[in-house]
Amino acid sequence: MEEKKQIKISLKTAIIIICIIFIIAIIAIYFIANKIDASQHSISDTLSVKTYKNKDYYIIEKDYAGNYDLQFLSLSQYFNSNSDIRNTFEVKKVMNYSEYKSYCNKWGIKAKYSDSTKNYIVFSYLAYGSPILDARLAAVEYNNNNVDVYIWDDASGVTADISAYVLVIPTDKNIDTINIVPVYTNSEYKNIQKYDTPYNPSEITVDKPIIYLYPTENTEVSIKLLKDKNLTCSYPKYKDEWKVLAQSNGILKDLDTNRQLYSLYYESKSDVEFKVEKEGFVVNGEDTISFLEEKLAILGLTERETEEFIIYWLPKLESNKYNYIRFATLDEINANMQLEINPNPDTTIRILMTFKGLENPIDIQEQQLETPDRAGFVAVEWGGTEIK
Repeated sequence: MEEKKQIKISLKTAIIIICIIFIIAIIAIYFIANKIDASQHSISDTLSVKTYKNKDYYIIEKDYAGNYDLQFLSLSQYFNSNSDIRNTFEVKKVMNYSEYKSYCNKWGIKAKYSDSTKNYIVFSYLAYGSPILDARLAAVEYNNNNVDVYIWDDASGVTADISAYVLVIPTDKNIDTINIVPVYTNSEYKNIQKYDTPYNPSEITVDKPIIYLYPTENTEVSIKLLKDKNLTCSYPKYKDEWKVLAQSNGILKDLDTNRQLYSLYYESKSDVEFKVEKEGFVVNGEDTISFLEEKLAILGLTERETEEFIIYWLPKLESNKYNYIRFATLDEINANMQLEINPNPDTTIRILMTFKGLENPIDIQEQQLETPDRAGFVAVEWGGTEIK
């Protein structure tokens, strides 16, 4: 009797073991049949998901180290006033090998891949007037014939350049839809919780000041920012001072790196709380170009300097129905950031535009502007800040 009971228990154990083996085999067969592409990656260790006001936000924890190509480039050489480079450069599509090669050749992109049997997910983005463009890929997730690309990017700085990046992911899958999912940093998410925006509005910055130098002959120049503790960004990287060799045509050579430049760039926290004053200008968003061309000429900017100013600020101003605009006084500009330039320029022009978007025009007194005399060694700086 005891022997029969032992046989019965052993038979039951054997059946359980066989069932477990069978289940494991089914799972193994499923994953072999649906082998994950090399460029697919689980978001579990690269992203965290947080919910605020019933909306999910993907927070980047680390970069995705999968099989992809992320290149940064400048497209300034392709820009002219008669073409819309954004509509022709920016893509979000799956290309075959021939299309991928053709796209790379058109825009001067180094084609990293050479496998003609694969398709290529190509996503490209450009930023007008921003020399510093950063991007990080957090994850690539496939869902049947769809792919989700989780990416964080940020543009900063200002020149007449057009900075861009191109992300290329080789794939063996048939893709119907590419979804680009925005990703945030932890600090950006904290700002969203506090202010409903990724940026902290209490940390108002003076945006995009750039400095041009035009000596009468080749001159070594040092430039000091006397409130460098307020700096949030700079290029070239500011360390105690900038030292450059300046030419009369405005070309600069950074004496620390030997890189050729045409301007120096920084951003800083504002020590002045700008607000809507009794004087200034109310400008229809559609009239931004003509307004800036006229007023910046009065304030002493050349056409080249005016163009670079407009290239940066135009999208921000045109997006508003109306704008209150006022140009800060030299005392206000110095209160924010005093410059020390050695040798001392004969002419210094500092322009800081303050603005606030309006739904309806307001009654104010028109600001009176003065035109400087650009003579001798000329130093020029322009920037702007939005009134919150």
